[in-house]
Amino acid sequence: MDEYDKKILDFLQKNAKLTAKELSKSLSLSQTPIYERIKKLEKMGVITDYVALLDGDLINKGLIVFINITIKEHDHTNRKKFIDKISSLKDISELYHTSGAYDFLAKARFSTVREYRDFLVNHIAMVENISDIDSQIVLEEIKAFTYINL
Repeated sequence: MDEYDKKILDFLQKNAKLTAKELSKSLSLSQTPIYERIKKLEKMGVITDYVALLDGDLINKGLIVFINITIKEHDHTNRKKFIDKISSLKDISELYHTSGAYDFLAKARFSTVREYRDFLVNHIAMVENISDIDSQIVLEEIKAFTYINL
């Protein structure tokens, strides 16, 4: 990956709707090499997807909850079952295996605290192999950005 690739990625992270024509004006390259570079970056897996970022408050999903989870059994089979089950829950938008006091950190969005409570009781608590759950409700979202500094 060279400097042109990094510049293309930088622009696309800020606005994925930019066309090769628009990028060519900013990068002093013709459209064809830019298009080919983008396709190469997609094929390499550097660019994984193009998405619309939504305002959670405007779609009535403004309550953000971080859920720390500790599992009982860490062997490959039980860990995989846990990950598969938690990953299948549609309200979980992010899931990380972490170090420290908890094994996993999940992020979810809800309309209300009651909706989160119902999710916790009816879905998370039903997942096998969980020994501890600790939730943090976000009071104020200070910075949420998908940009990765290159």
